[in-house]
Amino acid sequence: MKLPTAYDHGVDPRDYVVHWYGDTAAVTSRVTDHEQFRDSDIISEMRRTETYVKQNGSWLLIARQWGMLPVNFRKPVAVDPRIYNGYIGQYEWRPGLVDTVVVKDGKLWSQLGEDEGEYLPLGSDTFVVKDDLGSVTFSRDARGHVTDYCYHRVDGQEIHAKKIK
Repeated sequence: MKLPTAYDHGVDPRDYVVHWYGDTAAVTSRVTDHEQFRDSDIISEMRRTETYVKQNGSWLLIARQWGMLPVNFRKPVAVDPRIYNGYIGQYEWRPGLVDTVVVKDGKLWSQLGEDEGEYLPLGSDTFVVKDDLGSVTFSRDARGHVTDYCYHRVDGQEIHAKKIK
């Protein structure tokens, strides 16, 4: 297949690790794939694993597996940090598991168990955790007070957390 001359594509394999098991070798690497689609730059981070066996003095590739690495490319929007005060509180995921939402240095933060992450605004009442692929959407009552949030996992499942304080 001939690609158009305007097609921009780059592949950056790196971080090779080889494990030897006699006449078998397992090779892992990280690959960054960059492609241009009209007005969009698409970057994919992948982990590649290949298995080789030595036969008659030559290495034969017998299996290859690629998997996408979770990378969050969402871009936060600008908001007035004063709106963050409405989200401050504690949200119960289940008895004994509480997410504490606070404002630190003008930014909204979540502390859930041992994990801490910055909430980056995506729009009205919707945020993404900086190092997470899921998103959080806060809900409000008729008076405009935050009552709960829904954590939308990257796989489509949802966790509803009720504001308890």
